[in-house]
Amino acid sequence: MSCYSEEEIIPVVVGLIRNNPGIRTSELISGARNIMTPTGEDLEILNNRNDDKFSQKVRNIKSHDSIKDSVYTVGERNRQWYLR
Repeated sequence: MSCYSEEEIIPVVVGLIRNNPGIRTSELISGARNIMTPTGEDLEILNNRNDDKFSQKVRNIKSHDSIKDSVYTVGERNRQWYLR
């Protein structure tokens, strides 16, 4: 059962952005999901949301500015992600 941390997801996300400049958030989530194959708790749907814990962790990388020194985004909804 997976319960990936944001720190474990970051290298995968950075790799996806490096290989796909301008990747959209939805594609980033899908790509990280395909690579990391989350299970268990990571697939639980969040209360009052349409997404699971894993997709929220990927989104939190932006919200928490976890990689702001190496990545920037364009747009508000379904952002595009680029390396600096």
